[in-house]
Amino acid sequence: IIYLKSGKPNNLRTLSIHNRQTVAKITMSSTNESSSSNTGDPNLGSDNRYSLGYTTERVVAKTQDSSITAGLDAADADGKQLDWVLTNFDKKTTEPQSLEEELKRLQALRSYLILDSEREHQFERLTALAGRLMKVPIALVSLVDLGRQWFMSNRGLGDVRETPRSQAFCSHAILSKEDILIIKDAKLDPRFVNNPLVTGPPFIRFYAGAPLETPDGYKLGTFCIIDTKPWPDGLDLDSKQNLRELAALAVEVLVARREKREREQEKNTQLVACTAHDLLTPLSGIELSLHLLKEDEDFQRRLTERHREGMTKIEACSEIIQEICKSVRMTYAEARSSFEQSLMKAQLERVNINELVDRLYTVMEPVKKEVPIKIIVDDNVPKEIITDPSKIFRGAINYLVVACQRTKKGMIALRLFIEKDSDGGKKSIIFVSCEDTAPPVELDMYDHLFKPTTKGISLVPKDETVGTGDQTVDPELCLFSVACEMNIVGGEYGFRPRDEEDKGCEAYDKEIGSVTGSVFWFCVPCTELEDSSPTASDEGDGMNAAVESSISQHDASKFHSLVSGDLAAANFVRKKRALVIEDSNVVRKMLTKILTKLGFDVSQAENGMEGLEKLKSTLFDLTLCDFLMPIMDGLDCVQQYRDWEKYHRPWIKQRIIGISAHATPADIQKGLDVGMNDYKNKPVTIKVLSELIKCEKQVEMSNRLDEIERREALVRDGVSDASNSENN
Repeated sequence: IIYLKSGKPNNLRTLSIHNRQTVAKITMSSTNESSSSNTGDPNLGSDNRYSLGYTTERVVAKTQDSSITAGLDAADADGKQLDWVLTNFDKKTTEPQSLEEELKRLQALRSYLILDSEREHQFERLTALAGRLMKVPIALVSLVDLGRQWFMSNRGLGDVRETPRSQAFCSHAILSKEDILIIKDAKLDPRFVNNPLVTGPPFIRFYAGAPLETPDGYKLGTFCIIDTKPWPDGLDLDSKQNLRELAALAVEVLVARREKREREQEKNTQLVACTAHDLLTPLSGIELSLHLLKEDEDFQRRLTERHREGMTKIEACSEIIQEICKSVRMTYAEARSSFEQSLMKAQLERVNINELVDRLYTVMEPVKKEVPIKIIVDDNVPKEIITDPSKIFRGAINYLVVACQRTKKGMIALRLFIEKDSDGGKKSIIFVSCEDTAPPVELDMYDHLFKPTTKGISLVPKDETVGTGDQTVDPELCLFSVACEMNIVGGEYGFRPRDEEDKGCEAYDKEIGSVTGSVFWFCVPCTELEDSSPTASDEGDGMNAAVESSISQHDASKFHSLVSGDLAAANFVRKKRALVIEDSNVVRKMLTKILTKLGFDVSQAENGMEGLEKLKSTLFDLTLCDFLMPIMDGLDCVQQYRDWEKYHRPWIKQRIIGISAHATPADIQKGLDVGMNDYKNKPVTIKVLSELIKCEKQVEMSNRLDEIERREALVRDGVSDASNSENN
């Protein structure tokens, strides 16, 4: 059996083997078919936190194409019945749903995060009350999912938690035009006379179900009562009202439950975001220290090749940790007023595949492992793509860590390949699959994959876990992290046993004479770039050339003004000045060291008030100002200085660059509005500062200060000469 995951876990569990194979076919062809659900769009799911994923949407499309909307026979190409399709409906009392409506209903159902959860006493009390009040042996809170109906509460059916959707009375109830679906005698109703739930256990004869309609108008399921004997008179008015009230109470519990869960999730995410922010300051210090060491020629001469490799790995890992921290901060900070929408935004960037592979090797090198790792990039993968680099990198690392923990013999192979759109466009899907030669995953573990850690259940025995140093990594959390990341970008993920078609570990298969191991995979939308498009480094070289050209021209124009003056003034050399306004002592010192190395005389201020006084007292070539500081923050400091500058120094405007590790686009714009000239993300590296001081506006600022102080020197020299003449 191939175990498939799509969007949320377990949504395909109740499908028959034939229909699982049908879903597998739809999955495998998902990148080769055009679909009305826009599954090839890289922005799929970006506005909805509860994306269904490619497979689910295509299965629903298959369902709708052969059900009420199309009015066709509910059979696939092989002529076999698809067990999630509703065919025996009453056209007079049924309200057809479009594909779009059913997709939205399923998304709404998933937004309540209730499927496959444990029993909860609020719902149990309601069904117990219904049983006593209505005098029935069975009362259910039933949710209609893809391919199944799932019971949040089940009073009278034992341990049963779900049944196939095609057999569910509730599938008819959520499409009924009536507010309550009442079946007085199922054996007399042509829709249910041959239903296995009528002809076999629990031998349903009477059914009444009121839909669980959300405040948004989606019918997620029903609150229903069932009896094993017919009710010829149906329900009286009071009983109908009681059933409606019970359904409304169940919906209120659902809504309150979701609101509580979202509050808790936001609180937890705030904690994670704050932790990520707190990590950025020491990480900035680490990165700046590494840059200084790399620029220290004496230090570099003393290093061996092994030491240089170690520094490179430290630098790469530091950058990766910073990217993760910034991603977490950005995820939460981009839309504080719309938390759920911010969780869904993918950060689309250019991804250089060769650089991605190099980083994967670098990060995995120190991880303890007992078998070699190789990374395979298929020929059809272009040099660069546009996608979310963080999601691909983190997903691949998590899979590799799990494979290292599980695999004791053989090898591990990570493969990247592209599935192109059938319409010939540039939008495609990049697949990342991780093959290992570990023992097969136990069948009992299937339901626990891609879920948070379950007590007493582990993919790897605890005494066999490995990690870096004394730290061990939880493989279940690694897989759960992949699931969360893929859900954010509308991606897909899964697991299956290896077979003969998986060639990544073929050498070991030949050695032992059989195929063993597993394949963990995920895929995300991407856009391919033309091979001829310039790389980032090419663009950077062109930019630097343009800057150098403009600087040279500017210096040439200044040369004539210099030579026209006094010869001593022409030889005047001024020490450039910089001001660092930053509350973090570590960052402040590191920036000071870098600027000093670049030829600046650096002043420091540890808060906005101190920085304001220094700005008023001295003209600086460059000022770096943090956003968030005690006493007075950077925005107030800059705004107050610009107001002072208008009246006391209108003839020149100092250059102030805002710096921050977590400023949102709105924060950056506010900084520019109050008077900052530019913005740079922390950590501000040597490369960033070098480019900053070479830019045309910065050179112009320094040249203006050169001219001002040259003239002041001329005046001083003139006064001094006059004084000496008088004395003589």
